[in-house]
Amino acid sequence: MDESKYYEFIDLYKNPEHFGKLKDFDASEENYSSSCGDKFVVYIKMDSGSIRDISFEGNGCIISTVSLSKLCGAIIGKRTAEVDNMQISDVKKLIGVDQISLSRIPCAMIGLETVKKALKSVAKHAKQ
Repeated sequence: MDESKYYEFIDLYKNPEHFGKLKDFDASEENYSSSCGDKFVVYIKMDSGSIRDISFEGNGCIISTVSLSKLCGAIIGKRTAEVDNMQISDVKKLIGVDQISLSRIPCAMIGLETVKKALKSVAKHAKQ
């Protein structure tokens, strides 16, 4: 990782975008990684099947926090199916890193996994 990317990560880790609880949300979901202690809650507001707004709270390592922060910004306006199809390659592209060690993959993916769980919760409640 080059030096400018490192400082970008540090800044985003200290001041994550989309951080804090939404005042009005349709679903929230919590996720915890027992391997490293990352713990986040995601809040999602939907509008006609698309993500209108999203935020998160919690604590995690630099990779998990930066990944979730960038993910939140990238998926506003996207439909549920688009997010459901996202994978680790999409997360790597979002954060601008080609290689993530195997031990750090769970850190990079905890945000996306949490978002997907919250979207399933929205769909479940919509069917009821």
